[in-house]
Amino acid sequence: MATKTISIDQLRVGMYVAKIDLSWFQSPFIRRSLLIENADQIDKLRRAGARHLVIDLSRGDDIETSTDFDTPAAPHEIQLSATTAPFKPVPKPLTQLNEEYAQARVARKQLEQAVHSVFSSISAQGSVDPQLAAEAVQEVTIVTRTLPNAAVFMALSQQRAGDSSLSQHALSTCTLSLVIGQSFGFNPLELQELAMAALLHDIGLLQIPASIIQRSANTSHPLSRHERETLQSHPRLGILALERQGGFDTRVLQMIGEHHIRLDDSGYPQGTRGEFTSERSRILMIADYYDELITGFGGASPLAPHQALQRIFRESQDGAFDQVILSRFIKLIGIYPIHSRVQLNTSEKAVVTELNPSTLHQPVVTITHTPGGTETPAPLIIDLSDQKNVTPERTIDKVLDSPEPAHPDASRQAA
Repeated sequence: MATKTISIDQLRVGMYVAKIDLSWFQSPFIRRSLLIENADQIDKLRRAGARHLVIDLSRGDDIETSTDFDTPAAPHEIQLSATTAPFKPVPKPLTQLNEEYAQARVARKQLEQAVHSVFSSISAQGSVDPQLAAEAVQEVTIVTRTLPNAAVFMALSQQRAGDSSLSQHALSTCTLSLVIGQSFGFNPLELQELAMAALLHDIGLLQIPASIIQRSANTSHPLSRHERETLQSHPRLGILALERQGGFDTRVLQMIGEHHIRLDDSGYPQGTRGEFTSERSRILMIADYYDELITGFGGASPLAPHQALQRIFRESQDGAFDQVILSRFIKLIGIYPIHSRVQLNTSEKAVVTELNPSTLHQPVVTITHTPGGTETPAPLIIDLSDQKNVTPERTIDKVLDSPEPAHPDASRQAA
């Protein structure tokens, strides 16, 4: 295999990367080798801090110039490359972020209608309309490929606290699963199957008595053992319903059946082994659980995004979730997602405008309001990870609620 070591600045579309100078946790790609097919992949590597890469000349293009690390070079040239400062993210202007968010909000309404049609059809006919489901999946796929992940994520997650809508949960879980799956480089068929499973993963709940679902949200009166077992049977009920109907791939059914199986075997159905679950089932498991945490499904108090991620991270350390997938998920959305409104320890209010891949707890923020609450004359951009000779050093004190109105919808038990 003919290889060559190049700098990140020499990386071009058409090259085949055989090795990256990043650990698995830092790398934006799960695969350690890949063909560079678009500029976005290069940007992700740059933002993750990659400096040098090894390309496979037998599987991809070579660089057009002779300036590389395999040819003789002056010592000062190599030293310059080796000491180049790590890439620093450049935040988008607030006006651009606001425009992207507005587009994502419009897209959310369209997706809500598509997904609601799927579940309305299930309620009316007692079965899934494959055409409606496929169209909904296609619309979600288009949105996740055309709009920035940050804007889509924020548009879907805002004002979800206390929202027990089955269709909203299905939409968010489907979208999050797709975003994660795309980052792993799954092919179109794999993504379509993952999205379909995520969209329909909870349809078994439609066969659970409404009284049990309502009681599950009442933490002061725990479910009886029989009621709990009935509620936990919804993955199996969903699979049986789709099997009777026919037309759904076994891989889709497998993911639906596995979305509550923890890797430490603490999930359900009992007696199943988490170590045998598929990678896509593990993605669905994390996306589903995350959305449940931020909405407070089951009567729990809704958590802010960073609190939900912290909760899942702790449980992953105990073996419940796939740490590689969770790490990718956290890097995609950030501990404090872009568009988040936050208050700093200085009492200033700000908006998170860019993530720092190596220090996710210290994003780039744009200060919009002074400690007294008045708007700043000109937005001040602060990289919380780079505050040399700054006193006091700014940190995020708390996440503020979005001022946007909630979107009412039907309850989880009624689509």
